[in-house]
Amino acid sequence: MRQIRQLRHRYGKRWAAARLAALVAAFGLAGVVGLAGAFGLAAPALAARSVVPLRSALALPQYIGVLDYMGERSRADSRPGGSYSYRAAGLALDIDVYDYAAARLPDGIASKLLEREFVRMQRSLPAGSAQLIRAGTIALGGAASTPAIPAREAVFARRGASFDGTSYLWIAARGGRLYEMRFDVSAGFEDDGRVSRSEALAALGQAIARPSEVPSAASVPPVDVSILWDPATPPSERPLWTAYLYTRAALVAAESEDVAFPSGDHAASFNEEFRGRLIAVNLYRQLRRRDPAFKSDYFADLDRVEASGFLREYIWQYLRKPAWTEPGGLRLAAFDAWRAAHLRNHVAETYGRIAVRLAAK
Repeated sequence: MRQIRQLRHRYGKRWAAARLAALVAAFGLAGVVGLAGAFGLAAPALAARSVVPLRSALALPQYIGVLDYMGERSRADSRPGGSYSYRAAGLALDIDVYDYAAARLPDGIASKLLEREFVRMQRSLPAGSAQLIRAGTIALGGAASTPAIPAREAVFARRGASFDGTSYLWIAARGGRLYEMRFDVSAGFEDDGRVSRSEALAALGQAIARPSEVPSAASVPPVDVSILWDPATPPSERPLWTAYLYTRAALVAAESEDVAFPSGDHAASFNEEFRGRLIAVNLYRQLRRRDPAFKSDYFADLDRVEASGFLREYIWQYLRKPAWTEPGGLRLAAFDAWRAAHLRNHVAETYGRIAVRLAAK
């Protein structure tokens, strides 16, 4: 059963006020306004920004049912084409388009190239965690205005540490393009999965059947910052991770006038992780003072880290991203000695994500 939907926020001054009001309502004035104000987040200067999208192989809708378009995403595959993502709570739809010569890739689902790629898609699922439920042919689209496009489908039940649920794999060929689509439905979201599967098949068929449409710079909508909530978040820690995510979203919004953030899932910067966890650990302290019985093993560790003056070092050692540049002034040797005694069994945790996408007009 869906418990929490994706939270979408267009930034601007009213965005900041709404987010701050939501935090105040959830955590109290002292616990949020004081913390946000202490770190310059009470009234950030936020402004909308327009982004010209890359030339797209698909003219995709902003929404497919409850799924929200996240924009184009990067990929390691060097073949020409494009990759796109949709997200909602418990649902993920990823679309990869590959450009081939029409003579090499005929329309339909009978070519050897399509068969080979379909096998590769299935093998890309983690070994040992995926069990084939069924495989066959389906139709994409099929509305009165667009003919149905034949596609192959394989459905897998997956059980593993990184994902527990159902994965639908679809593949089709049309106009010299190969379309590979994967729809993941987390356990507990099966009802939404059945509904969204049919909606996704219809919308994808319509997008494939019509020519690409690239909006001009003058007509491009602004960018939205989205918070993607993780339903696995421990109930007692939801206020803390909400504060963390809202802080990161506010920072991305504030920086967007000067930084060209790409569409899709947004990897945290060092500053986002530092500010977000600093806000969250201070909120943890507020909640502990309000209720001494309040408990969180992870934030208890983070409380000790910050109180000892090692939060920046913690961020670098436990949460470092490949794109980060080491900030100056880190006391890594001192932190390593301290954590050997105080963080022996510690495992860093993060719940929820931030995404940047083109906003609806």
